[in-house]
Amino acid sequence: MRGKRRSKSGLRGVTRLYAVQVMYKSEFEQKSLDKILAEAERNPETVVSEEFSLDKIDLNFFSELMMKTKEHREEIDKFIEKNIAKNWSFDRLDRVMLALLRLGVCEIVYMSNIPPNVSFSEYIEVAKAFFKKKEVGFVNGVLNSVYEQQKSA
Repeated sequence: MRGKRRSKSGLRGVTRLYAVQVMYKSEFEQKSLDKILAEAERNPETVVSEEFSLDKIDLNFFSELMMKTKEHREEIDKFIEKNIAKNWSFDRLDRVMLALLRLGVCEIVYMSNIPPNVSFSEYIEVAKAFFKKKEVGFVNGVLNSVYEQQKSA
């Protein structure tokens, strides 16, 4: 992570940041999300860091987000692949970027109780914690494109 940037939106923002890190850890270590989550329940600090642990997040929101992302991962990946710019390749996406996009797409498509503009803003803030301006714009572009498709479907 580039700095100790905190979300401007409080508990759910920190929860999203934690979720991105947990998803990344799952991919990086090639462990199932279930295994990573079980580790988090046993010892939250070992999963990501002392700064982001299960006792410092919205656990219900985190659980719903992770469950829905896992459940719909194949469809989510298709949304991402369909909506990335021509000069980007799904297979070459940075793992942190992929984790962030999967969670953002999940919120937009599968969590209708969260307004899309909230999801956009939140994942832009999360992206700023990890990436520079070009990548942050990329996140915004992909999430906006997915939302526009959902709106017209």
